[in-house]
Amino acid sequence: MAAAVLRHCWRGLLQNSGNGAVGTIRSKIFEGVRLKSTVQYMSLPDHPKLAYRRVKGKSPGVVFLPGYGSNMSGEKAEALEDFCRSLGHAYLRFDYSGHGASEGVFSEGYIGTWKKDVLFMLDELAEGPQVRLERLNQLEKCQRLCF
Repeated sequence: MAAAVLRHCWRGLLQNSGNGAVGTIRSKIFEGVRLKSTVQYMSLPDHPKLAYRRVKGKSPGVVFLPGYGSNMSGEKAEALEDFCRSLGHAYLRFDYSGHGASEGVFSEGYIGTWKKDVLFMLDELAEGPQVRLERLNQLEKCQRLCF
């Protein structure tokens, strides 16, 4: 499953990269030592603190949106971080309010709350064009309608 997500990410980066440099470093993917980003927190007024991990890099950046009830610490999210880091691209993953390391109560959240989380994180942390990746699940249609 993680390999399929990485292929999807690769296609997105190739389509959104203005220069052909991405293809020249394909052989260097996952080479070297794993560096892991650290958990940080963002605050929104009257809203729980949101946990995130970010790798700074070139554009386009990749934003990973976890699936419903999931969090940013999954195998795919970690593999994507390694992938983006190896190519020098920016990468952002975060936990929605009430999920994972973020504050809040899961049962008090709804799609509108989590949409607000996504828009806030994009506004505050993403720079330039972004490739959006989300887990393909039952909420996919709803996410496409809302975002």
